[in-house]
Amino acid sequence: MTREERAALKAQRLKNKLATDKLALSQAEAVYRDEQRTSRNKRRYRLGTLADEAGLAIWEEPTLRSLFELLARLRTVPDPVAVLDELMRDPVVSALTAAAAGYSLGASPDGSDASAVSRMGMGGFSSVQREHMVQREHMAR
Repeated sequence: MTREERAALKAQRLKNKLATDKLALSQAEAVYRDEQRTSRNKRRYRLGTLADEAGLAIWEEPTLRSLFELLARLRTVPDPVAVLDELMRDPVVSALTAAAAGYSLGASPDGSDASAVSRMGMGGFSSVQREHMVQREHMAR
């Protein structure tokens, strides 16, 4: 066998090995993608179950979409649960939440007056209340 033939044979063996390696790589990547998809689908199912168990399934999709978009703003906050809990304890937010749900408003359980919506009429806020809400939103960012 000549030097040229040996070189051609070696090149062919390397091409065959490369093709085999490419096939093995593509198969391994396909398995990885399937595992990732399965894991993602399981997580989505669990999240949907959590939302359903929390009673969120009663809302229409546009409402849920808006709420999730607002909730997504908490991604950069170190302790999103504490921030949301504190926000919901705010008398102004509590009054708005109660008004939106159709509850009658009055003094909140902690003794503070949470009846801003009913006092101001049609959900209006005083300038002090508006400033308070702007400060809270700025702090949340």
